[in-house]
Amino acid sequence: MPERFSKLDDEIVEELRDVVGPDLKPLEPTDGVQRFLNRKQDDVTSNTIAEYQKKLSRFESFCERRDIDDLRELDRRSVDEYVSWLRHESSDEVEELSPKTMRDELYLIRQLLGYLERIDAVEPGLSEVVQIPDLSDTEGVRDVDVDPERVQTILEYLERYQYASLEHVVWLVSARVGRRLGGYVALDLCDAHLEGRDPYLEFRHRPPTRLKNGENGEEQVAIATEVADVLRDYIDDIRPEVTDDNGREPLLATRYGRISTTTFRKYIYKWSRPCMIHGDCPHDKALDDCEAAQSVNQAAKCPSSRSPHALRHGYISEARRRGVPLEVLTDRVDVTPEVIQEVYDESTPEERREVRRDILEEYTSDKGRGYL
Repeated sequence: MPERFSKLDDEIVEELRDVVGPDLKPLEPTDGVQRFLNRKQDDVTSNTIAEYQKKLSRFESFCERRDIDDLRELDRRSVDEYVSWLRHESSDEVEELSPKTMRDELYLIRQLLGYLERIDAVEPGLSEVVQIPDLSDTEGVRDVDVDPERVQTILEYLERYQYASLEHVVWLVSARVGRRLGGYVALDLCDAHLEGRDPYLEFRHRPPTRLKNGENGEEQVAIATEVADVLRDYIDDIRPEVTDDNGREPLLATRYGRISTTTFRKYIYKWSRPCMIHGDCPHDKALDDCEAAQSVNQAAKCPSSRSPHALRHGYISEARRRGVPLEVLTDRVDVTPEVIQEVYDESTPEERREVRRDILEEYTSDKGRGYL
């Protein structure tokens, strides 16, 4: 065959490949992860391999949830969905992975996808979808609790100047109930039982609105009468008469329908900026020149602003400091006792000793009667 025809055939093959796509080979997600780990064994320590395996189990879990049993099914949209799922839904310990954790996780998943591209398991360029975020000087630091006194100051301010507004309600339930953000967003009007002496909110798993732990996270959560009073006034005077895309009446609503998680977070970031309450900046910034102070959408950039999870973390930590029993707290906040002790319980040995003393004194007021 003349050389010119051979070159022509090669060009046709290349054009067809561009149109049809690469000749990908079938590979299950677990097999792809294992191949990647095997290839990495010569480059990193066994401890690092174990850490990689732990992190990539989240990727395997995502594929299982999305019924992806062949890596050829991964596309740019599903990778983007994975990044969102990783941040907000992948962990039972926190509401949202920290920027530093996300950065570390995304570095690894981009390495994995790059390797899968090289062995023709996923489409070329898929790893480019994964954007690695830059960390500011204040990120990567643990998202600590919001001090109880600071929370009380914000709630008092909102009660005085924003009473029964949606923003007031968002802060009130976040500070006084202890549930996850997604649970508040999922609440319908019928889930607010506000009459009588024992008001409560009923958290239910009803896709497309979901609870983190599905039906296992369903619970009737008691609320204080003063919280119920604010919710009742919000419903009567402020809440717009709207339904969501599924014809349900959301409890927390804007004029467009059910509140979004983005809007919910925005309200928490907004009012946790010190300048909103006190009018000055503890970071010595001029408010007119501060992007976080000038724009609600940039409020998260304030070093003192906090996420909804910080309020949840603070609620659980404070409950433990006050001696709320684990078996009571775990059902209320939908977290296992083990996770509460490992992640949320920041009480000191001295605080725990005093709590035990107070509890024991309740049950041992009569002296000299047997063991107690």
